Amino acid sequence: MTVAQSVAAILAFSVVLGWVRLLLWQRRAPASSRTRAWRLTALLALQPIAGLLLYSTLFPPASAGKATGTLVIATAGAPRFVTTAAGERLIALPEASGVVGAEHLPDLGTAVRHYPDAGALRIVGSGLEPRDQEANAGLAVRFEPARAPSGLIALQPPGPIAAGARFAVTARAGDLADGSAELLDPASRIVDTQPIGSTGGITLSGTVRGAGTALFTLRLRDGSRALVEQASVPVWVPASPSARVLILAGAPGPEVKYLRRWATDAGVAPQVRLGVGGGASLADTPPALTTAALAKVDAVILDDRAWDGLGTGGRQALAAAVRGGMGLVVRITAPVPRGWQVLGLSARGTADVAPVTLRADAPSDDALAARRGPGTRDAPASIAGARDTVPELTRQAVTIAGGMPVLRDIRGTVLAASRGSGRGRVALVSLQDSFALVTSGHGDVHAQLWSELVSAVARRQAGPVFRIEAPAFAGQRMAICGAGSLSVTDPGGRGGRALVDPATGAAGCAGYWPDVAGWHHVSGPAALPFYVYPADALQGLRAVDRRDGTLRLVGSGGRTSVGTVEDNRGPSWPWFIGWLLVAGLLWWLERARIGRGGVPVFERQTEIASRDPY
Repeated sequence: MTVAQSVAAILAFSVVLGWVRLLLWQRRAPASSRTRAWRLTALLALQPIAGLLLYSTLFPPASAGKATGTLVIATAGAPRFVTTAAGERLIALPEASGVVGAEHLPDLGTAVRHYPDAGALRIVGSGLEPRDQEANAGLAVRFEPARAPSGLIALQPPGPIAAGARFAVTARAGDLADGSAELLDPASRIVDTQPIGSTGGITLSGTVRGAGTALFTLRLRDGSRALVEQASVPVWVPASPSARVLILAGAPGPEVKYLRRWATDAGVAPQVRLGVGGGASLADTPPALTTAALAKVDAVILDDRAWDGLGTGGRQALAAAVRGGMGLVVRITAPVPRGWQVLGLSARGTADVAPVTLRADAPSDDALAARRGPGTRDAPASIAGARDTVPELTRQAVTIAGGMPVLRDIRGTVLAASRGSGRGRVALVSLQDSFALVTSGHGDVHAQLWSELVSAVARRQAGPVFRIEAPAFAGQRMAICGAGSLSVTDPGGRGGRALVDPATGAAGCAGYWPDVAGWHHVSGPAALPFYVYPADALQGLRAVDRRDGTLRLVGSGGRTSVGTVEDNRGPSWPWFIGWLLVAGLLWWLERARIGRGGVPVFERQTEIASRDPY
C-alpha cells in the first residue's frame, strides 16, 4: 500500500467514525433535543467533503493545464529527420548533429528548465550522456534506441602486471561474426589473433618485458579482412622492488640450474641451496629457515625431497611464513606416499610418469618472434626454436587435490594448483623437466610458465589501493576513488587538483576532468598512471554505455517508465483554502444552536441575557 492509499484509508475511516458518532448521538437524544433534518444532513455531508479536500491538499491531482507536451530529445546517433507529433518539441543535444528543425541546447537540464511545462521526454538516438542521465526532473521518459552499433562495443584492458608476465585483453565486437581480432605491440607487430565468433567475444594476450607504460592496439577486421576499427589498449608494468626468491633442492640437476637462470633473467636475486648428500649442502649464502629470515623472502621454490628433509622445525617455519604472506612452490619429482600433503594441498597417484605437451603461446611465427623480442647475448633470438617444435615434457602422474588450477597443458591436464593459507599461498607442480624447454630453444615458454606460477603465490606488495573509472575520455568527468584529494599531472606536465566529493562517503571519490588525451599520473607515493582516450574514441563502446544508462533510467521506477506520460503534480493551495473554509463551517455548525430541537433560539438567548447580572 502506498502512502497516498494509506492516508486515504485513514481519512475514510475517520469520516465513517464521525458519521457513526453523529447518528448514535441523534438516536439517543430525547425527541425534543434532536437536531433538525437539514442540520443533520449538512453535518453528514460536510465531513466527507472536508476529508476529500484534505486528501487533495496532501496529494493534489494532476494539473491538466501544466503538462502541455513532450520534449523530443535527439542524442548521438539520432536520424537526420525525426518525426514529431502535435504537442512535441524537438531538441538536439550537442552530440546530435544535422537534425533538421531541431532547437540546439547544451544539455538536458537546460531543456527542462527552458520548457518547465513539458510533461514527458522522448529520447531518440543512442541515449543520454552521463551528464544528462540525472536531469530528467521526474518526467516520464520514453526511449527509442538507435540500431545497435557494430565494431568494438566492450573493452577491458589489463590491470597492473609484472614485467615479463602475460596479460589478457577481453573485448566484445558487434555484428562481426565472420571477422577477426588482432593485438599489436607498440612496434605495430601482431602478437595475437583470434577469429570472432557469433557471440562477439574476444580474448587476446601479450607480454611486456620492461617496467613502464605502453600502448598496444586492438584491431577488428571483417570477413574480407578490411579494417573496421582499432583502439588503443593501455598496459602498465609498475616498477616494483626485485622479488626475493629462495630455491631449495634435494640434489643438483638441470631443473634447478635453469630455474636459477630464469630467476636471474627476470630480475630476481635468487638464493640457492642444494643438498649433496651426507647432510652437506651447497649454498650461495646459507639462509636460516627461521620466521624472521623468511619474513624477508617473497617466495620459496623447493622439491619434495627438500621439503621432506627440512624436518618438523623447518616445515613449521615455512608454514608460519606462508601464513604471514610468503609464497611456497613445491615441485613433485618422485612418487609420493599415501596421505602426502603440503599445507592442505595433497597429491595422490602412481609411480608412473605421464607426457606433457605445451604450445608456444603465439598464433604465428611472426607473433612468436614479436613476443620473444631480440633475445639476449647468451640466448639470441636467432637460435630460438620454431613454434611447432616445443618438446614433449614429463610429469609425475599425480592428481593434485584441494586447490585451484594454475597451469594446464594443451589437453587441459592440471600441472599445478594452489590454495591460500593465511595471508600467503602454496602451490604444487608436477612437472619434472621444464628445463628441456630452454635447451630446445623455447626459453620464452619456460620463462612464461614459471613467471605465472611464482606470480600466483608470491608475497603481495602492500601499497595504496586506488580505483580509477575506466575508460576515461578527454572532456568528460571521471572518478578516482580511495585516494582522497589528490593531484593529477597530464601528458604535458601540467598539474591539476582533484577534490573529494563529500557525497561519496567512505569511498572517497574525487572528480577529475581531463582535457587532453594520453597518459596521466596521480601524484604521490603511488604515482599511479592511467590512460585517457581522445574524446572521439571508442564510439561503439560509448554508444552501448549511453544506451544501457538510458535504459536503466527508463526502468528505474517512480515516474519514469517506457511509453507512459504522466501529468505534473498540481498546486496544493486551492485545496487547502477549500478545506479551511469547510472545516471552519463544520466547526461552527457543530457548536451553533441553529437547527437544534427544544427551546427556540431567540427565547434561549433572551433567557441567557436575563440571567446575566451585568
